[in-house]
Amino acid sequence: MSKKKLPIGVSDFKEIIEDNYYYVDKTNFVAEILEKRAKATLITRPRRFGKTLSMTTLKYFLDIRNGEENRKLFQGLNIERTEYMEEQGKYPVIYLTLKDCEGKTYSAFLDKFKSLLSKLFSDHEYLMEKLNAREFKEFNKIWLEEKDGKYDEALNFLANILYKYTGLKPVILIDEYDAPMIKANEHGYYDEIKDFIGGFYGSALKDGVAAFSVITGILRVAKESIFSTLNNLKVSTILSEDFPYFGMEEWEVEEILKCYDLETTLEDTKIWYNGYLFGTKRVYNPWSILNHCDTKKLECYWINTSANTLIMEMLRDADNSIVDIFHGLLKGDRVKTILNDHMIFNQKYSNSAVLYLMFSGGYLTIDKLGEVRKEYYLRIPNYEVKEYFKDTFLDIVKGNEINSFSQLEDALVLGKVRGVMSIEESIQDMFTSSLSYHDGAKEEKFYHNLVLGMLIGLDRDFYVLSNREEGLGRYDLALEPKDKNGYGYMFEFKVAKSSSEEDMDLAGEAALDQIDKKIYETGMRDRGIKKIVKLGMVFSGKSLRFYER
Repeated sequence: MSKKKLPIGVSDFKEIIEDNYYYVDKTNFVAEILEKRAKATLITRPRRFGKTLSMTTLKYFLDIRNGEENRKLFQGLNIERTEYMEEQGKYPVIYLTLKDCEGKTYSAFLDKFKSLLSKLFSDHEYLMEKLNAREFKEFNKIWLEEKDGKYDEALNFLANILYKYTGLKPVILIDEYDAPMIKANEHGYYDEIKDFIGGFYGSALKDGVAAFSVITGILRVAKESIFSTLNNLKVSTILSEDFPYFGMEEWEVEEILKCYDLETTLEDTKIWYNGYLFGTKRVYNPWSILNHCDTKKLECYWINTSANTLIMEMLRDADNSIVDIFHGLLKGDRVKTILNDHMIFNQKYSNSAVLYLMFSGGYLTIDKLGEVRKEYYLRIPNYEVKEYFKDTFLDIVKGNEINSFSQLEDALVLGKVRGVMSIEESIQDMFTSSLSYHDGAKEEKFYHNLVLGMLIGLDRDFYVLSNREEGLGRYDLALEPKDKNGYGYMFEFKVAKSSSEEDMDLAGEAALDQIDKKIYETGMRDRGIKKIVKLGMVFSGKSLRFYER
């Protein structure tokens, strides 16, 4: 029997059912929405975990247009066995996705936004024959993307005329509501967009005529939020136990692996793609599972693009201690933090804000609860995300491109300390590009963190060890090769009094003498490493000099 097609990149429920794609039945999502029937529900989950598929499922279930035809889509599915099947095809539906509504400037965003609303109004063109003259004029302005259209009131306007001319209260579905704000923050026009987008959502969702509304996104935006005036908003985040229909549960993964003759890989699949905690359920990343079933390979498939730039910006602004946090996470440690369950744009980002965004984006997961309210221990959920950490975020901490890092890794493995394509050249280049003209410090800790950030992702070939007690003291940094025949490295950092050659040389000799006197390499030699390179690294502002013994 031929296997069903895998719905990779397909998030439209109707297309999946009609074209006979493999489908994991999540239609009880519709039942829970109708059971709770909050005036407005905001659901935040990471990208690639099924939000858009759930929203299109809701759309085809509720929409009065083509209601009888769409009813066939739900035959044999979980929702058909519930009392809520009576509500199938009973509502006018306004469905809007803002996933690609972005721009590098406020003006570019507005052009995209107008085009999006034009398509939305075109979808409801059938209303035009019923509109009065004033409504007709306003409808046309939005539809034709005219300059004086009331775009910030367009959602409320459409909901009102739907109610007026159908006699039925519409349902408003908004997917990826926060995408424009994330991009606006990235490109520096968040203050311009927030009032506009707040008016667009608020006018329709606060006191509008909608029967109910469902909104999805990655983040819950707080403080000067677009939802600050909504006192009837029900919020479901990763921390919530409701709406457990995002991601794949283990039994669902077992079924799809068996279907595509991959049942023997369950344990490996768990290591690679499991580990996310949504409420009280551990789930797998469905995007990665689908791609794994397609290629039969355990690889990194998940690329969460929506929040990456914001995370990178936050990492650049964060305290240097974030490097130590990253180091621990990559070693398998967990980090304790407060999760306030919301995001505030346009502020100085603390470590807890960086960790919250990574948690919301799916890069970190809860390992266990802390001792006080809102305190959690977070860790990297699985091997796929760990690899993504190394290949993407660590380059932001290092301030360099992947090819520079690869060059450094090769030089370390080969033991090439000096010359072209050497350890010295690579670290010098990475160090220079990591610091602006105003960077630099008098404290050794600053440079320690910087170099640690450059080396932190080397765990394919080395154990990266920082501030460990060894010999007669505590060394700064060590790279111990996993291959006992490889090169090991002992680093000692010093800050010179000045960038003069004399002061740098004095500090360099002191660094090497300290490695020798404290016999830092004792443990590495005891573990069978024979080739150990001692490196003194001396800093002064943006100046760096290497000393080797």
